[in-house]
Parts: sequence; structure tokens; C-alpha cells
Amino acid sequence: MLDSIKSKFDDFFDLYCKEGIADIITSFPDKRSLDIDVKQLSRFDPDLASELVENPDTIMEAAVLALKGKLADVDLKDYEPHPRFYGQTFNTPLVQDVGSSFIGKMIMLDSLVVKRSEINPKVKMGTYKCTYCGYAQRFRVDKDEIPELCPQCKRHSLKPDPKDSQFINLQKIAVQDPLERLRGNTPTWQLEVWIEDDLVNKIIPGDRIELTGILRIRPRRNQRGKIEGNLYTMFLDTVAITPKQKEFADINITEEEERQILELSKSPDIFEKITKSMAPSIYGYDEIKQATALQLFGGTPGKLLVDGGAIRADMHILLIGDPGSAKTRVLQAVSRLVPKGIYVSGKSVTGGGMTAVAERDEFSEGGWTLKAGALVLASGGICAIDEFDKIGDEDRAALHEALESQTISVAKAGIVATFTAKAAVLAAANPKFGRFDPNVYPAEQFDIPTTLLSRFDLIFPIKDTMDIEQDKNIASHILLQHQAAGAMLAEVQEYKQVERPPIDAELLRRYIAYAKKNVHPLLTEESSNKIREYYIDLRQIGQKSGAPAITPRQIEGLIRMAEASAKSRLSKRVEVSDAELAIALSEYMLKTLAVDRGGRRDIDTILTGMPREKVDRINSITAIIRKLEETEQSAKIQRIVEEAGREGIDEGTVNKYINELERIGDLYRPRAGVVKLVKHENE
Repeated sequence: MLDSIKSKFDDFFDLYCKEGIADIITSFPDKRSLDIDVKQLSRFDPDLASELVENPDTIMEAAVLALKGKLADVDLKDYEPHPRFYGQTFNTPLVQDVGSSFIGKMIMLDSLVVKRSEINPKVKMGTYKCTYCGYAQRFRVDKDEIPELCPQCKRHSLKPDPKDSQFINLQKIAVQDPLERLRGNTPTWQLEVWIEDDLVNKIIPGDRIELTGILRIRPRRNQRGKIEGNLYTMFLDTVAITPKQKEFADINITEEEERQILELSKSPDIFEKITKSMAPSIYGYDEIKQATALQLFGGTPGKLLVDGGAIRADMHILLIGDPGSAKTRVLQAVSRLVPKGIYVSGKSVTGGGMTAVAERDEFSEGGWTLKAGALVLASGGICAIDEFDKIGDEDRAALHEALESQTISVAKAGIVATFTAKAAVLAAANPKFGRFDPNVYPAEQFDIPTTLLSRFDLIFPIKDTMDIEQDKNIASHILLQHQAAGAMLAEVQEYKQVERPPIDAELLRRYIAYAKKNVHPLLTEESSNKIREYYIDLRQIGQKSGAPAITPRQIEGLIRMAEASAKSRLSKRVEVSDAELAIALSEYMLKTLAVDRGGRRDIDTILTGMPREKVDRINSITAIIRKLEETEQSAKIQRIVEEAGREGIDEGTVNKYINELERIGDLYRPRAGVVKLVKHENE
């Protein structure tokens, strides 16, 4: 039987694989794998392709023999050529559905690599020697049955001899289902995969791959290392790995759905419809819904600077609001809507869970394992981070790189690795003191470093203002939602209907996926001029008032928003209306967060926590103290308050800034009621 299958492969190789075999002959042993498309094999002999899936070990053995025959002129030494079958479409379950029915069969998994172990040598051809009579014999460990007794002296004295044994590289990875293939709150579970020989170190955590392999079982061991009776552990013995582009838009869209999407895009108010379909159960928040809708589409990906640097296409948005303002609901709604979304809470997540980590664990039996976190796994989608202000300092440090350059670097125990993390971040945080204080600068109320704040394209405050009309509308909206939900549960036939979102959630998912995959808008001259004029006007206003209203970093954010707006219309060109929408959202942020008490727009109120107004007042107080020290030999706080009052600075502000200067070490109190400037070495 093996010979007849081998002869079929001989014919198949002659027909389809001449170039691949020629490459192996010229490059052996660097190249020792022959990639074989199962679709071609199916066209050549459908029965052989079916048998490969149902009885892979026998077919693979015949394929190896046939390949060795084609490489008869090559000195193989201890190496073995590998036929790598890929692209099979018969057994393609979800990772979470892999079970006993697939044992011993070839399966193909569309999967995401979660962690990877070190390389371990595995015995392929083991030499066993008798310690009593010296008899030696070689056995193929995975195929031959190793006798318990020495064939010569019949004693229990056969022992493995590592020196004369042949080893092969083995690496373990763990894979799970890609997020976009799972629906609802289905928990992901991981499958152990064994990779051998020339496939090791070809993939890293976070990679999306099509994995072809044979499902095998091995005895399960408990924590003490003892084998448990009837329980077995599954693992996938890899045959082939095909890298797959990590793509947000990896959703199958039928021709009918594509026609529906194109028809929908022709609607003149399409962006308004998309906005109203974002978290429809939440009342109001029009600007926030507009911004998160733009975030779902993102800018034009793949743009490079002349020096080769990548331009970030993903928008990052931060929501900072009073308790009970539905921030979490917004985050969860967005993470459910996108094809690839992860929701995490900053309070419970660790640095490794958020970014990536190298650590020792049982997976690699005490060795080092690289593990991918939420931002790596959400690459190509959106990572919603709640309680952003509760993330630890160490974990925040890792976020700087992830938010700006969209990579995550790990350097630990000699392991240096860089992961791709092209995820848009939608974060939510609470003010430091529970609620917004109108008398304190915004940056002083966020327990978030200013370096991280500056990475966000848009920061929205959600303030719980008391307005009788708005309160009535919110109460009515919430009550109507609950009444309708209760009526549905009780199967009441007639009840007041809740207004349905203009676009169904499933259609909106496909619309976003289609736009991200097929639409890459270009900036037009008119839209570029609009953004340029807005930037220059704000800079000129800032020059006159002495407070920068905008920085060059915000230009890129405006471009990203304008491109996303064009994508939402499935337009290949960024028009003036797209630039105007981006400018309107930027203006909303500046007016609500970046206005000082003098009414000036000052971006530093958000980005640095040191707005021009604050710097001017601190300089005035410092000058008063210096003058009092020169004229009166000491600066009494009472005299500082009197002098500052003449310059329009009230007593509360004076005391606040004196305490701040004292805290940072520019002032000290030699005695009660008196302050003195600290003389620094460079003064």
C-alpha cells in the first residue's frame, strides 16, 4: 500500500513540484521543506487528498519516501526533508472546538499565537545500549516500539545513550481563536502546538497564522508529575505554518452584503446614521459618539515618511468623566461592535497582560516563555481600557511605546523581542478626586502622566451637569429602555417601542470591515489647506496671548480624523467637509478642556499641567518674594498676599502656589509665617 501511495506522489511531484524540489537541491540543508498546496493535490487525486486528512501518518510517510527519492543525489546526512501540506479545507474547526473527534486527523486552524517557548532538543533517532552486555540498537522514538528487555541477554538493562542519538529542535507555542471569529462573551481557550526542525523561531506571539497539523494525545500528568489514569492532553503536531495578515477586516462579506454596503454608503447622511448606531442605549454624547465612530474607521494605514518611519493610522481617545456617566458602557459597546476588540480594566490588568512579557512557566517546563498581552492580540482592532488612571506606573511605562510607535519591546533575561501592537486605544478614567473641580486645571485632576496624555488624539471630559431639561430626557430614555426590555421578557405584545438604531449592529460591523479593507483615502489640496489654515490661525492667536493653543502633534491627529471621516463615506478622497468635522471635534476638546481662567485656549492645560496662566502667576509670586527679601530682609506670607492682591491674584491661589513651590524644593520656611527662596547652585 505504501509503495502505491509513494508512486502517486512521484507523479504528483513531477507535475506540480519541480521548482520546489529544485530549490531544495540547490539550498539543502538550509531549505529542506517542500510546500504542497492540498488544493493541487485534490485536483490531482481527490481520494489521496481525502485520505491525507483522515489518515495523515501513512500518507505523510509515503510523501517523505517519495521526496527522498527525488533528492537521491543530495547527501541528506542526518537531515530529513519535509513535505509541508497547507491550504486544506476539510477539517477547519475553531480552536475551542478541537476535541476527541479530531484525534489522529489532519486539521487546519485559523489561529492567533499567544505564547512561545524556548527551543528544546527532542530525540528523533535514539540509541539504546545494554549496560550489561553492551548490545546497542537505534530506534525511531516516535515510530518504533522500544523493547523493555535487551534482545541479546534478556535483562532489563536497556538505557538511552544521548551521545549516539539523533536530536531535532522542538518548540512549543500556544494558539487561540482570533477575536473576530468569536461572538459574544465566548472565553478563548488555548491549544498547545509542537513545532519541529526548520519551523522553529519562525513566528512570535501576536502573529495570525493558518496552522496545519495532526492532532495527537499524550498522557496527562498531575502537579506531582504522576500520570493520571484515563485522562490525556491534546497537542497539535505541526505540518505547515502559513502566516496570515493580521487584519481587522477579516470578515467574509458576501456579494449581497457588499451590494448592501455600497448602497448604504450613498446615503447623504451616512455619518450621522453611523453615529446614531453607536451605543444607541446611551443618551446624548454626540461628539463622543462621532469621535469613536471615526476611531473605528481609522486613518489611511501603511503610510511611510521619507526616512522610512511609519505614520500611525490609529486614533487614540481618552474619556475622563464623573462617576456614573456611562463611560464603561461606551467602551463595552465599541469593543463589541468592532470585528476585533478587547475590553480590559486597568485595575486588574498587569503590565504583561496589557503589553507583552517574558517569564518562566510550566508551559516551557521552567524555561522562558514569550507571552502576548491585550494590545498585541488586539493589533488591527481596538483595545478598550477602563480605569486607565488605575494602571500601575510600571505598566504605564510600557504604554508610551505602544501608543506612539505601535510596537512593544521586551528585554528580559537576555531575551530581546519587538511585537507589533497596531491597536487603537479607547481609554476611560475618573478624575483624581472623584468629580471634576471647576477651580482646578484639568491636568492636575488626572492621575495620568502628561507624557501619556499627549499621545491621545482626543480627550473628552464627561461632566455631570445639573440641567433640568437634560435630566428629564436622560431619565425618560433610561426608563423607556428598561420598560421595553421588561416587556420583552414578560412577552407583552404591545409596548412602547425603543427607537431602533438606523444601521443594524451586524451590518455596521461589516461596513466598517469593508471600509478598512478597501478604502484608503488621499488628502486633497483643499482639505490640506483647511487644516493648515486652522493650525496657523490657532498658533497666531496663541502667539498674541502667549499660550500655545495647538502643537504640531495635533496636525497628525486632525489628518487621521479627516481620513477616517472620508472612509466612513467609502470615499477615496478627503474632502473639505471631512477636514471640517475633524476641526469641529478638536475645537470641542479645546473649548471644554484647554481653556484657562482668562478664557485663552492653551493646550498646555492638558498636555503639561503647566498652562501659561499658571506659569505667569508662579513667576509673579516668585518675583514678589525676591523683592521682599531684598527690601524687607524676609518674605512674610501676609506681605506676599498683600502684594499679590495688587496684581489680581487672590489669597487662595497664593497659598496654593507657595505650597507647590515648597513641595518641589524652590521655597522653604525658616520659621512660621515666613518663606525664603532656595538658592540653587547654578544661580
